[in-house]
Amino acid sequence: MKGVFLMFSDSRELKLRARARLRQRMLPILLVAAVYIVAGYLINYFASELSGANAYSRAVNELVNSYAGQVRDALNDPEQLQAVLNQIYASVPSAMEFFAGRSLTGPLLSVLVTMISLPLAAGYTHHILFESRKKDTSVGYLMHGFKVTFKTVAIGLLTGLAVALGSVFLVIPGVILSLMFSMSVMVLMDDPDKGAIACMKESARLMSGHKWRLFKLYFSFLLWTIAADLVTYLLRAPILNIYLTPYINLAVANFYNELVHYQPDPVEPIEF
Repeated sequence: MKGVFLMFSDSRELKLRARARLRQRMLPILLVAAVYIVAGYLINYFASELSGANAYSRAVNELVNSYAGQVRDALNDPEQLQAVLNQIYASVPSAMEFFAGRSLTGPLLSVLVTMISLPLAAGYTHHILFESRKKDTSVGYLMHGFKVTFKTVAIGLLTGLAVALGSVFLVIPGVILSLMFSMSVMVLMDDPDKGAIACMKESARLMSGHKWRLFKLYFSFLLWTIAADLVTYLLRAPILNIYLTPYINLAVANFYNELVHYQPDPVEPIEF
């Protein structure tokens, strides 16, 4: 099952192979991506509703809109405009006051969202990894991350903490640490018996000397990402993300497969 790559592919080749797999399995891959994106949206939406975050945003928007006429009238008078803006600022309800009485709801919901969203993301990673290896999958693969829930949560929290600490000093250390641990979940999905720390150490080992290559791969999707954000803004729905999400992740999975020198199992000859 294991072989040796003589050389590593560039971003263009990784993306070509990702598109080839998408053409082969367009409908099932896009279906899983759509379920994954919608599930993530619903999780965050209901968490925001229950915590009151959406209600707070609506209250602030309604308040600001109520001052729209005064702002228009004051556009040609800087002093009057500043007075109106000061009035708006003074009228915005304090977030601490708004969430008074919900002190436990917010943290508990944050924990719940983390315990659901990170394993769900790991399940999607498992699905993508198998698809990149030309093994057919289904929507059910999204649930595979829940078999190792605590490990996926540990990896997510530890990686987030490391990146946050690195970013305190400068942005670049945070980016480097993010790239260093970026393969941790794929390592876990390849070997669920590994511990969270072991997966992060293995990711760091695999990414030694390859962080710039991965950064260039992600950067090559910049225009795609801008286009997807624009479509989402205009249509109020992440339509393009249903294609872009598996496209990016398949390219990254191809990158990982080369790091671990993955080769597909040999095809047994047919005997007549």
